[in-house]
Amino acid sequence: MIDKKDYNDILKVSKEIEEAANTINKIAKQNNIEDLGDFISTVLGYSKYLNTTVELYKDADFALSTLENNKK
Repeated sequence: MIDKKDYNDILKVSKEIEEAANTINKIAKQNNIEDLGDFISTVLGYSKYLNTTVELYKDADFALSTLENNKK
């Protein structure tokens, strides 16, 4: 968990953000709107950041669990 959010909830939000950014990108390309490129990149980067954060927390949980089990 991160704060009070389950990892799966965070990954779900990350996926929704990614899908929304891809939709915006598709619409922007269809309408020749180039001004949204930085925004779309930032949103996609945030989605990736959420995924990476979940993976880091999972690795930390595993490491702590291993240490705890070795302590016993």
